Amino acid sequence: MAVILDPLFQSILDAPVGQVESTLKEALECDVHLDIIEQNQISGTNFVRKVTITANELPVILAIVNFDSKILPSNVTSDLLRKRDGVGTILTRNHVKAKRRIISVDYDDKLEKVTRKYQIIIDNTVWFEIIEEIRLDYITSCKNS
Repeated sequence: MAVILDPLFQSILDAPVGQVESTLKEALECDVHLDIIEQNQISGTNFVRKVTITANELPVILAIVNFDSKILPSNVTSDLLRKRDGVGTILTRNHVKAKRRIISVDYDDKLEKVTRKYQIIIDNTVWFEIIEEIRLDYITSCKNS
């Protein structure tokens, strides 16, 4: 079954790597912030990072990012370990051209939440695996405020 989404929601799903934050800011015309909630080494060179993007203080996107630092360039790893910026910002700042490969997209029954799993690919190598929960109900609240 094909799901037809509001153009705003679709633009968020279609935003290029590194431009989700700016897409939200532009569409919602409000304060949008990315916060790294935590980042932990889970084993050896494998890390997990939890991120939230808020709009008008509502958590509109929650993401879990998995990466292996041994496959990343040292400048990217260094930026990630500082825990200041999102993955997309770091890749953009380091002039890394990335592609998103969608693994799955699932919608809840009321179309209030989208869960998406994808990979960020650079030169045919998976650098990041991300699971996102996008709260469409919160985005609607921000849009209407």
